[in-house]
Amino acid sequence: MSQRAAGFLLGVAAALGAVIVCVPASSQTDARTFRAPRVGVVDISRIFDAYEKKKDREEQFKSQVKDAEDKLKDFEKRYKELLAEIPNIEAGEKRSEMELEKFKLEQEIKNAKQKEMERLKDTQMKYLQEIRDEISEEIQSLAKALDLDMIFEKTVVAELGPQAAFRWPIVHFSKSEFEVTADIATRLNNRYRASHDPARNPVEPGRSSNDRTKGGSTEVLPSGPPLPAELRQPSSKK
Repeated sequence: MSQRAAGFLLGVAAALGAVIVCVPASSQTDARTFRAPRVGVVDISRIFDAYEKKKDREEQFKSQVKDAEDKLKDFEKRYKELLAEIPNIEAGEKRSEMELEKFKLEQEIKNAKQKEMERLKDTQMKYLQEIRDEISEEIQSLAKALDLDMIFEKTVVAELGPQAAFRWPIVHFSKSEFEVTADIATRLNNRYRASHDPARNPVEPGRSSNDRTKGGSTEVLPSGPPLPAELRQPSSKK
């Protein structure tokens, strides 16, 4: 290799070395630092059970169920009367009229039950959604008040069937100082009582009763009171 060629290669190598050395320096970014997160844990099902508004909504729902059952009593009473009378009536015009009345009554009972069942299901869902939203909002509010970075749900509920569910912990252990379930339940109940009687239990200072931030958390809540058996399926009795 000539002296001139060797000099050229050494020059190229030196230039590459300079580039290699400079690349790490030019690609460096400011290092991000993270403080230790402030976290809390919560049991949604315990809050749900402890919330006084949920208990009041259950009583209201039971009252609506009773009203629906009362509406059907007259239909059911007349239907039973026809079932008892028709076998004792001889074939003819009168019996045909009673058979027709029985058929129409069956349809009225079926339609009335279906209508009431749908209304009650809508009411039940509205109540559950109302409670769910208020719990989520209160979790967000507490997190801001305590400057928490994260609040974890402690358990998940897996449905095994219509009447069975399995609870499995997401957070298997946490120290008591991270538990905020009771705090949230207390805040919810204080706010609910204040909305009924402000003098009895005013909203805590620094926050109005309508100061809400929509929550984005997802939780599994227990279902509300079940529909009565009489309203689940239309009668098929002839």
